[in-house]
Amino acid sequence: MTSFMRYAVLASVLVISCVAAAGNAETPTYEEHVLPLLREYCVQCHRADKTSAGLDMTSLAALEKGGDSGPAIKPGVPENSPLYRAMAHIGSESPMPPDAPKIPEGKLRLVAAWIEGGLRLRSGDPGRAKKPLVDIAIDASATVGEPTTPISVMASLPAAVASKSGRDLPVMALAVNPWAAVLAVGGHGEAMLHDIASGRRIGTIPFPEGELRVLRFSRSGQVLLMAGGRPTGSGKAVLVDLATAKPIATLGDDFDVVLAADLSPDQSLVALAGPEKLVRVYRVADGSLAYTLKKHTDFVTAVQFSPDGTRLASGDRASGLFICDAMTGANPKLLDGVVDGVTDLDWRRDGKAIAVASGDGSVLVYEPSAGIIASKWKAHDGGATAVAFAKDGRLVSGGHDAAARIWSADGKKAAEFTAGLGTAFRVGFAPDGLTAFAGDWSGSVRQYNAADGTEIRRFRRLD
Repeated sequence: MTSFMRYAVLASVLVISCVAAAGNAETPTYEEHVLPLLREYCVQCHRADKTSAGLDMTSLAALEKGGDSGPAIKPGVPENSPLYRAMAHIGSESPMPPDAPKIPEGKLRLVAAWIEGGLRLRSGDPGRAKKPLVDIAIDASATVGEPTTPISVMASLPAAVASKSGRDLPVMALAVNPWAAVLAVGGHGEAMLHDIASGRRIGTIPFPEGELRVLRFSRSGQVLLMAGGRPTGSGKAVLVDLATAKPIATLGDDFDVVLAADLSPDQSLVALAGPEKLVRVYRVADGSLAYTLKKHTDFVTAVQFSPDGTRLASGDRASGLFICDAMTGANPKLLDGVVDGVTDLDWRRDGKAIAVASGDGSVLVYEPSAGIIASKWKAHDGGATAVAFAKDGRLVSGGHDAAARIWSADGKKAAEFTAGLGTAFRVGFAPDGLTAFAGDWSGSVRQYNAADGTEIRRFRRLD
């Protein structure tokens, strides 16, 4: 590396440090910081007289024009820019530089800061206005699944069975009814139902298939999906009518425990996924297999139908995030940008946004039709473990930093819950959005005021 290059890299690091330390510091520029980096790593293959894939990187205008696949950079969220994804080895882009180690993290942060700062050309340039690439304003009229009659739930169910260890298991399954004051919490071999208005235990619904890893209420709120099984042994899902607490269907015959599952809005399909790297979709009517999605390369950790039932989203431990046709599995589309694995995902009720929790601690909000990241922010140190939308578009997330937090759709923190929490594995909102829930490693589920983060009550499977 020449002395000029060393100076450029040092200057870039100093600029980033200054940006972090002072809000009015200038962000990196193309001519002073990014071009020297591109000369070092990229322009041997991407210049005016030698344009691999039609891409010239020797000018900002050429980068914005892009190559055979369109623009290489877009101001705003770095992961929306193919150039950054290629440099960071994220998603489906071919790694850059090819057949070489990834560009050092400090230099990647410089490129990210330049993109976030509006693609400034040189010192004094205000940069590009960071206009929204997509419109994800919530449709307040969306009421998918709203029942015409009140949800019917049995007033009393059998008590919980004490665990052999005498202590609760971590909360790996949690669901809040979208229309009734009912909370479901998973344990080994059963789900405990609670009345969230009074705090009263309603009782348990058995799951003899083994570990209960997933709980989902139907969009109508009348059916509870329970899924799980035995690791390396079997995986199944059971649909239960809350009016009788009796099973109405048992689906799946997987060869490993189910880690992710969902029931379609019209209750005709159930999607199951887990360590086998497959998403299997079954017909509720007869239990037959409708199709299998085979795009994932690691454990599938999250799956959910869109509110209108036309699309199915699924995410895996290797950061693969796909959307396909819900009825057939056709046309799977990869959504780029997740780093360090998908741990959870949730569709907003109007279907115009998907929230994703990732292992690097970020929450990402995608516009699903375009596959573009509308917003992204660091939500948790140590990794984000869970995310869920409220009906009004706010989000709640949980993480390994023993906290749950409420966010606006663009990542502004509204409230934080930390008192007494361990790792918050599962989260959710009450139907009215006034309270939120976080279930942790100790087996407790805490209910918090969503406005100020004060704890209201704690639910436990065992006393």
